[in-house]
Amino acid sequence: MGVQITKRIGELSARLKKADLSPTMRKVSSYLVSSAVRKINAGVPPENAPLTQAVKQGNKTLRDNGQLMSSIAPQSGKTWAAAQTNLKYARIQQEGGEIRGGKKGLWIPASAKTRTLMRKHNAQKPGELIQAMKGDGYSFFRTGKVFCAKSKRGKPFALFIIKESVKIHARPFLHIDEKDEKHIQREIRNGVREALKGGSE
Repeated sequence: MGVQITKRIGELSARLKKADLSPTMRKVSSYLVSSAVRKINAGVPPENAPLTQAVKQGNKTLRDNGQLMSSIAPQSGKTWAAAQTNLKYARIQQEGGEIRGGKKGLWIPASAKTRTLMRKHNAQKPGELIQAMKGDGYSFFRTGKVFCAKSKRGKPFALFIIKESVKIHARPFLHIDEKDEKHIQREIRNGVREALKGGSE
């Protein structure tokens, strides 16, 4: 389920209701998108867990393959502007929560090596990776909550860690901070001024 941030203009005067503020709200919606991207690039606390840092080989929160940032899109009307993403995992990244894995559990990459193998085999799911690796001659075994792999000549290594659930911290990337509010109010004031000027001609 996706998530959205919306900015609305309050009650409008009779004169202003006849004017078209759509261009201004399009500017505001584009700004909301750029603001969200700026927040993600700056890093949204709290920092990643040690395992996540190891898997991603870095501590950039909400950053992995760029999918979240590129999914944020502007929307606007005559008196409102919004930035939204329809990615399924966006809401839990924004608001936080718990993900439960069901009967099979959650299979979490155990290291950067797992992620490298997933990219190499274009595997989106653990099962897809395991099938691809079988074709390369790997064997597999499980010890406790760790699913391991072993090539014919190499040493065994942890491929996935299996958990019942994972807690996701809230990292709000769609929100209007003080800097945003000042910029948006300035855009709206300019837009209203232009709209009133055009309505008086």
